[in-house]
Amino acid sequence: MNIVLGPKEDRLLMTGLHTVADIYCRDCREVLGWKYERAYEENQKYKEGKYILEKSKIIKENWY
Repeated sequence: MNIVLGPKEDRLLMTGLHTVADIYCRDCREVLGWKYERAYEENQKYKEGKYILEKSKIIKENWY
C-alpha cells in the first residue's frame, strides 16, 4: 500500500460527529483524506470503513 493511517480522533463534520483517521501518502507524508472509523448517528453508519480522498490532493496540476 502507498498510504499510512494516522491516529483515530473524533471530528465534528458537516454530517455529524465521526471517529476518523487521516490518510497520509507513505512517501511524502501529505494528508490525502480520511477514513471513517465510526459514525455516531444511525443514519451515517454506512460510512464506517469507507475512505475519502480529497481530489485536490491526489491530482497533479496541468496533468492531462
